[in-house]
Amino acid sequence: MFVGHYGPALAGKAVAKSVPLWTLFFAVQLVDVAWGIFVANGIEHVRIVPGFTEANPLDLYDMPLTHSLPGALVWSVGAGLVYAIWARSQKRLGGVVIAAAVFSHWLLDLIVHVPDLPLWPGGPEVGLGLWNNYPLALTAEMAVLVAGLFLYLRVTEAKNATGRIWPWAFLALLVLAEYANHTLPPPESAAAAGYMATATFIVLTGLAAICDLTRRAR
Repeated sequence: MFVGHYGPALAGKAVAKSVPLWTLFFAVQLVDVAWGIFVANGIEHVRIVPGFTEANPLDLYDMPLTHSLPGALVWSVGAGLVYAIWARSQKRLGGVVIAAAVFSHWLLDLIVHVPDLPLWPGGPEVGLGLWNNYPLALTAEMAVLVAGLFLYLRVTEAKNATGRIWPWAFLALLVLAEYANHTLPPPESAAAAGYMATATFIVLTGLAAICDLTRRAR
């Protein structure tokens, strides 16, 4: 899953209004940011296999540190604790929401990935394989994303004209990013895939910060 991961980030504002949206955007993709860095530096591994699934050409055969179930739990708890220490308000609630946002990544990946998510490093791998039916996978992604946006809009209000327009422009950019992810030629190497993924997630986190600047909690 790609842009569908941002549905829980948007919905997180309905639970903890003090948590910045950019923080939630970074949280839901934290394990993929780490994955990109690890792949680029040979710590985890991926093969580029055109046609491997209908959704993308990535054979994610080795990612025990980022996408195993224990790994996802460690990243979640760690991120939640860091946020609880850093936050100025709603420390406990914010930490729980950040931890849940990070762990939502593994749960949504479970739906779309082919069996490549280890239940523990070296253990059996799981995945329901929705990526083998891209129209259905895309429908699921868009449904999760739009549901999250609906909740976000219900609990926030625009500070200015930009705040009224930007959520919809941002949604269009996310849809465009999903289209590009599916249609652009595959990366030339695993390292390129890792760096491109990490850069993409950081850029989208930055764009989410515009919502923080132009909208506020109701």
